[in-house]
Amino acid sequence: MFERCAVLSVILFAMCAVEALAAGKCPGRVGAYVNFGAGYSDNAEEVKALVDEAADAGIQFLLPMATTTSGMATYDSKILPHTPGGFDRLKVLIEAAHRRGLKVHPWMEVNAQGPAMLEKHPDWCQMNSEGKRVGYLDPSSPDARKYIVSIAREIASRYDVDGISLDYVRYSGGGRYCFCDRCKAAFKADTGLDCTEADKANKGTVLWRKWRAWRFEQVNNEVEAISSAVREARPGIQVSSYIWGAHTYRPAYQVCQDFKTWIRRGWLDWINPSGYIYDRQKFIERAKLNRQTVPAGFPMLITIGVRTSHGECKNAEEVKTHIHDAFEAGADGIVLFTLEWTKPYLKDLAPFLREITSK
Repeated sequence: MFERCAVLSVILFAMCAVEALAAGKCPGRVGAYVNFGAGYSDNAEEVKALVDEAADAGIQFLLPMATTTSGMATYDSKILPHTPGGFDRLKVLIEAAHRRGLKVHPWMEVNAQGPAMLEKHPDWCQMNSEGKRVGYLDPSSPDARKYIVSIAREIASRYDVDGISLDYVRYSGGGRYCFCDRCKAAFKADTGLDCTEADKANKGTVLWRKWRAWRFEQVNNEVEAISSAVREARPGIQVSSYIWGAHTYRPAYQVCQDFKTWIRRGWLDWINPSGYIYDRQKFIERAKLNRQTVPAGFPMLITIGVRTSHGECKNAEEVKTHIHDAFEAGADGIVLFTLEWTKPYLKDLAPFLREITSK
């Protein structure tokens, strides 16, 4: 009897794994974020020129910023206020990219919404252990979840996009969250436990693990809702997410990005963990760890931080080294952050990138 159960368990596990892996589809081997930075997208012609440079260099897909961390839209939104500039940057980019054969996966900031949200809907925002609200949507809030889902649905239904990419789909990284009355009551109702006591418990204890698992579930619910809405609005669309990476499952981290569940349940088609590390050996170690954590066969693309708040690549050779090391570590592709910061190196990178995409 035990052997039959064991065999059945293996079969069921294999079926679930196949189901999740079958949903994965790589968008290409080389992509780039577009931040719509000043001086590169002040008008439609600049956006078109930037797209042309990307295409000429061998970049296959773009992730243009659709919503900002201050809760504004770079497109003609019926929900969000528009960023300054007076034209629909997203529409212009999509049309220019598709003319050149590039795929477009708009990038939206999920929970990072800034001071405007804090002022307008403080009850939707996360609260730290000291009782201070921050401009981050609380994943446990049904109203906040409906709001962010409506934005994702708007983009997917009104624009000819190939995918939607998520960022900041997590708890705030600046402390412990969330301790609002809603979270306290919900955690108590679900587990019978007090979250303030759970937060003070030693790492790894049952109480501490239950509090962390509950917050994982809130973010998971958010990802599932976005993914379902997007696919309903535009069948066949891809959903992806930028993540901090495999190391966030360690006890020291509280952002609660349970991306292994997102993959297993088929909510994502590909994933791109952070590569914002500028020590070569540490970059390689982190890339290998992510490859080991993301299931074999599921598309994993490393995000190369050409220039970020963590550091920068000082020349084209450093960018090439990061890209080479990412593929050597088992990445299926890379995403440059950002196209604007990569622009000075595109001429030198072009032969290298075209060689990668020709394979």
